[in-house]
Amino acid sequence: MDRRTSQRAGRNTKKYAEINMKIALLGDIALFGKYDLIKNPNIFLYFSKVAAFLKSFDYVIGNFETPFTELKRSSVCKSAHIKTNPQNIEILKMLNISIVNLSNNHLFDYGAKGFESTIEVLERNHIKYFGVDGKDLIIDDTRVCLSGYCCYSTNATGYFTKKAKHGVNILNGFELEKKLIADKKNGLLSIVSVHCGDEHVHYPRLDHIKLARNMAQKADYVFYGHHPHVMQGIDEYMNSKIAYSLGNFCFDDVYTKESTEPKVSQSKDNKASFVLELEVTGKKVIGYKTTPIYDNGKEIVVDPRNEEILKNIKIYSEYLKINNDVYAQTRKMKLEDYYDSRKASRNFEFYRKRLNFNTIGILINKKINLHGYKKNIVKYLDENV
Repeated sequence: MDRRTSQRAGRNTKKYAEINMKIALLGDIALFGKYDLIKNPNIFLYFSKVAAFLKSFDYVIGNFETPFTELKRSSVCKSAHIKTNPQNIEILKMLNISIVNLSNNHLFDYGAKGFESTIEVLERNHIKYFGVDGKDLIIDDTRVCLSGYCCYSTNATGYFTKKAKHGVNILNGFELEKKLIADKKNGLLSIVSVHCGDEHVHYPRLDHIKLARNMAQKADYVFYGHHPHVMQGIDEYMNSKIAYSLGNFCFDDVYTKESTEPKVSQSKDNKASFVLELEVTGKKVIGYKTTPIYDNGKEIVVDPRNEEILKNIKIYSEYLKINNDVYAQTRKMKLEDYYDSRKASRNFEFYRKRLNFNTIGILINKKINLHGYKKNIVKYLDENV
């Protein structure tokens, strides 16, 4: 079904229809490596089964992580830069993705030029976006408002500020609370797309759990997260649905300039994901379900009866209910296990290659982002939770 979308009207008097719709929310999407139609001429076959499944939805919304650009180099200080050729817009269209969230830590990997090129390609192909330049998106003739935010915990660059011409929207507890209250007052259902947390761990930060649950006390809403690249649990808190991480929809091995070995490789964990399906009437979510998908190396398979994925979602969700202290300790152990496995593969040569200006820039950005995290998340929690 082809429905138009528009930027938020911001008028309390606007009338919205009580439309029934099916919405599919997807995790991290990165069209590079084997997911690039230039490098993989069979890519449409690779996506054919999941594309057929997604055709049944009125709206398919994903977190799009790869800027559309043909730039060869980037001056942005990061350990890894990812991008995609503008021709890969055809993959989004094949997948029935009509709207994308752009608020993530890779959108500005190639700076403002990479961002501007991305916007131009999306607009030329009539794919709507949100999560940047302080904008959200209301789906025309419905009561659904889409908002996207990137947390300082992801160590992104290109955040939107009063001085910046462009940037990804910042996850700020104070502002998000105002936003949800305003949407509620205007008779809108908020669906909030959040890029936050730590990579490769199945347990969200306790800060983000507290933040998401506290927002559910202000208004009924949907929170769906990404960035960890693996699945995390789901909270049905009060009348809100909180899915902390949907995992990867498609995200290939990630390489850096300093090594021929991948910084992050595809694994059983990060190839398992799920589609969060919402059934919406007016401003209410009247039903939802999780449909497992899995990249088996030959295609992305849709398997609603995948017992392992469904079981894992249940396990991760149950962990969200345990005592905070026990949860924090369990999560710490899981993170340490991951970091220890990373350190085991690093030697003197690894560190020698990283003694450069790029590394200095990365360290400076981390310090700046830590300050931003404390200001926008920790301070809010201290004052409100």
